[in-house]
Amino acid sequence: MRRAATSAAHRLDRVSTEIRTVEAGELQLWGRSVGVAFLVPPGPEADEEGRRHDPPPPGRAWAAVDGERFVGNCATLQRTVTLPAAAGRDCPVAAMAAVTAVGVHPSHRRQGILSRMMGAMLQDARDRGEPLAGLEASESVIYGRYGFGVATFAAKREIATARGAFVSPVAPADVRIVDPDEASKTIPGLFAESIRRVPGQVDRPETVWERYVFADPSDWRRGRSANFYAVAPDGYAIYRSEDLPGGDAARLHLREVCAATPGAEAGLWRFLLDVDLVEEIVAFPRPVLDPLAPRLADPRRLRTTMLTDFLWLRVLDTAAVLGARGYRSAGRLVIAVDGPDDPATGTWVLDAGPDGASCTRARRGTSADLRLGLSELATLLLGTLPASALASAGRVVEERSGAIDEADVLFRAGPVAPFDMTTF
Repeated sequence: MRRAATSAAHRLDRVSTEIRTVEAGELQLWGRSVGVAFLVPPGPEADEEGRRHDPPPPGRAWAAVDGERFVGNCATLQRTVTLPAAAGRDCPVAAMAAVTAVGVHPSHRRQGILSRMMGAMLQDARDRGEPLAGLEASESVIYGRYGFGVATFAAKREIATARGAFVSPVAPADVRIVDPDEASKTIPGLFAESIRRVPGQVDRPETVWERYVFADPSDWRRGRSANFYAVAPDGYAIYRSEDLPGGDAARLHLREVCAATPGAEAGLWRFLLDVDLVEEIVAFPRPVLDPLAPRLADPRRLRTTMLTDFLWLRVLDTAAVLGARGYRSAGRLVIAVDGPDDPATGTWVLDAGPDGASCTRARRGTSADLRLGLSELATLLLGTLPASALASAGRVVEERSGAIDEADVLFRAGPVAPFDMTTF
């Protein structure tokens, strides 16, 4: 009994752990706390890892503090994400609080610390007028309880270059292989142009390009070459090479291929598939609906070796995001968003069409057409999965006959499926 009482008292002491913002002079301590949660021991190794990452803006990093020790950590970054577009238009852009560096020390798990940190981050984002929060989940089972839903998936694809013939001939792109300095002057603009046609893409501030794309430290390469930057007039590709056993051939690891038009992307793929001495290409991340597949004479040779969730979104302002995204057809839906007491829940009236949309809170007593949760709303927002698929899984309830079919038409993403290739 004494042992049980002592354990209970210890747990009660932990409840008093404070969640607060991190001051500028505490960033090294905070960085070491992040390392512990991600299995990097405190010390020089953690400090070196921390220097490679973008420091969070002032007031956007939080710590869980037990006495004088940091025992948990999280932060948000200022980002944007593209939303589906109306036909013939560029994707609209919404501000997003990019949640990152989330972790609780193993000594302080299961004490509500993560929930309290998440509450602090989401409220701060609302206060800043950011209608969305986003993250990449190290463990996908965690974040649905906080209202996050899968917004994009990513696939890992492999293809033998000898099997890369196209159904119809495509000329290789007019590519120049450039050094990092020249790439830094060209590629960011090409990226910004290309993501205007793809919903789900997160933007990249200058520091992201500097630290994650062009810095390219040797210990990030896993025995592969430094980055190749292949630049064409309307797009680019970034890849590494890796010698295959025997040393007579190589594998090309494609980090990203990005183009302003489908034709420009096809030309970049034709260039990549024709690189001398390369036997196979491994590409990650790639869209689930990969535009390369239908171009191949033998699409079976494009193998999918991994499929994973990538970007998760959490709606903070339902009216703002449903009113901001584009719609390719006209429709009216009354959507009941269930969940805890939260500004994004409640019943909403969406009037949408190709020329714009409005979303307002429904009058009391208005009957809902659809009923869903915050997680499902996030998935529906980008058209990641149709409402009918979510309904089949028991995650969307049809309150009015025919509303599921209407939602499938209204929320479809358009000709390009949601996709993100930017980590944070």
